[in-house]
Amino acid sequence: MLGLCVQANLLMLGGAEEIGANCCYLELDGTGMLIDAGLHPRDRTVKAFPDIDLLENYPADILAITHAHTDHIGALPYVMRRLPYLRPIMTPATRDLSHVVMHNGARLLRTEVGRLFPAQWLEFFDKDVIEQLRYAFEALPYDEPLEIRGYSGRSPVVMTYHWSGHILGSASVSLECNGLRILHTADVKFDDQVVVPKARIPRTHTDVLITECTNANSDNTPLFPEESKRLAAFINGVSQNNGSVLIPCFALGKLQEMIPLLYGLMRRGSIPHMPIYTGGIGVRINKIYDQYCYSDPMKRPGFEVSDVPQERLRRGELDTGAYFKQPSIVLAPSGMMNVGTMSYQLALQWMGLANYGIAFVGYQDPTTPGYALMSSEAKKPFAFGTKNASRSCKVERFRFSGHAVREDLVQLAVDVQPSTIVITHGDTDACDRMAVELHHILPSSRIIIPQLGTRYALSS
Repeated sequence: MLGLCVQANLLMLGGAEEIGANCCYLELDGTGMLIDAGLHPRDRTVKAFPDIDLLENYPADILAITHAHTDHIGALPYVMRRLPYLRPIMTPATRDLSHVVMHNGARLLRTEVGRLFPAQWLEFFDKDVIEQLRYAFEALPYDEPLEIRGYSGRSPVVMTYHWSGHILGSASVSLECNGLRILHTADVKFDDQVVVPKARIPRTHTDVLITECTNANSDNTPLFPEESKRLAAFINGVSQNNGSVLIPCFALGKLQEMIPLLYGLMRRGSIPHMPIYTGGIGVRINKIYDQYCYSDPMKRPGFEVSDVPQERLRRGELDTGAYFKQPSIVLAPSGMMNVGTMSYQLALQWMGLANYGIAFVGYQDPTTPGYALMSSEAKKPFAFGTKNASRSCKVERFRFSGHAVREDLVQLAVDVQPSTIVITHGDTDACDRMAVELHHILPSSRIIIPQLGTRYALSS
């Protein structure tokens, strides 16, 4: 039964039917809460930021950040500039990761979208301001309820973070207001990865479930151990021909999972021992992971990513690296091979070497150079960013997803028995397929695929 909360509304400011500038707004009995403040990973128009103008007639008191990926935290300085009275709350690890991610996002804004906005909107992206802004961040540990109430709040809201199994510091959010219970999964995974373990979300009754659906349109998503065997076979095939393997890798999350995965394959004799190259901001993020190796949930408490032997990948030495002389594995940013990044520059050379290989281990947006290369055919021309290219090297795709499979998301809904289910963080096909399956299994639940800017009442 729904609680007695007299006013509960939902409004998507970003991330509706896409994985974009993720930002979900909830009004709970007069308290206004934003969940996440993401920067769109591809859009370079005004849609790069959450649409804060939609909140003109709504209270805005709390900003709950679920994790430090750019599509969830990258627009935080912009949102805080537009809504300066927000109280930003996140887990301790996300707070410490935030400065690395926001500085990186600030460089992107200055070069790609800065001209689209008034200067005062972007002033919080200055380096010194980002450093100062971090002092406003409030760290909330997992499973510790926090009572909050907005300026116009009529009832207290109890907010709790739960370990979501996505990356270090990632959290699902549960809210309770005057008997109404809401669970926002954020990015969640219910299987163990190499470093971070599966989600720990309470399976108690929830009135409103807000769920991601990133993988909802995928069937037979492989588990990490299965894909590890395929990756080992690919690496062996390349290294036996005296070649090196390039793995374009996201600096936060994917890199920290791939380093111990590869080193474990070496130690078990599944692949030969060879140098592992890492570089960019991922090296700094590794150290933050290591700082939380005991305090946050970890598959192997005490394991430090930095303890795995690694060679430094330096931008000024990309053309002369030892990986052109001996078989090596190169984990290079960016994960989608954006123009000018280390992985993009290396791929331009890799493609001309028939005995070399490129392994894609993360999502590739269809508009990116990485997707074009991953989808290319050997020795046939294709557009690779700003260049026309063809490849002789081997290319293979692997799936090491940090998101839950559809079956696990559906099972969560079955377990918590919500009266209302809101489907977010997925493309149109994923949202639709998730909705159809949930309607079949939970026919009495109200199912919403929210549209940007439309208000949805969550209680009567």
